[in-house]
Amino acid sequence: MRASVRRTIRRSAVLATATAAFAALAAVPAHAATPASICGSGYVQVDVETLRNSTTALARVHLLYNAATGHNCVVTLHTDATAGFRLPTGAWLTPQGSTTRKDQDLYGSYAGPVRAYAAGRCVSWGGMIEAGVGTYTYTSPWEHCG
Repeated sequence: MRASVRRTIRRSAVLATATAAFAALAAVPAHAATPASICGSGYVQVDVETLRNSTTALARVHLLYNAATGHNCVVTLHTDATAGFRLPTGAWLTPQGSTTRKDQDLYGSYAGPVRAYAAGRCVSWGGMIEAGVGTYTYTSPWEHCG
């Protein structure tokens, strides 16, 4: 009888520990990072595009600019619907007259930051996420010149 009481106590302790650990994880926000914190000090958001299937926002592609350095930065940030799932996710940036810089891999929260010097030039920027049975992408035309 004592062995059965010990097993019950152990099981209860294990369940309590697991429940507390799960509650602690649930309390952590899905996106502790913001596009500005990912790109770094001095970056300000210029544009954003949402990647969605017919009903759900899956990720947002953010374009930021740092006026002090002349650099743009692109980050593709998962939404709550995809946060925590390691999915093919990408971000890219092309300053006019330069080569494309890209970050694409399996990520659970965001792709990027992708930075490039673009003062006085137009940029084409974009991102992608593959979720479910589809790949969702955005690539801008040449824009945000200056």
